[in-house]
Amino acid sequence: MLVISRKIGESLLVSDNIKITVIAAGNDKVTIGIDAPKDIKVIREELYEIIESNKISAQKPSINNMNEIANFIKNSKHR
Repeated sequence: MLVISRKIGESLLVSDNIKITVIAAGNDKVTIGIDAPKDIKVIREELYEIIESNKISAQKPSINNMNEIANFIKNSKHR
């Protein structure tokens, strides 16, 4: 991890097209501004983790769903 100190109003550049500026600091909190192209997704880490967790949950079939599928297959063979 690269650690850089910046004062309020100072910026850092990521590549040629992303600029991160310190807007305010104090009370155990830092406010930053991010200038990036619209095609670059910028999201808070905790939201990213929630989204990824939801994707994984949606992919796992529940026991109830598996039982319903098994019953459907069993019943459709008798028709």
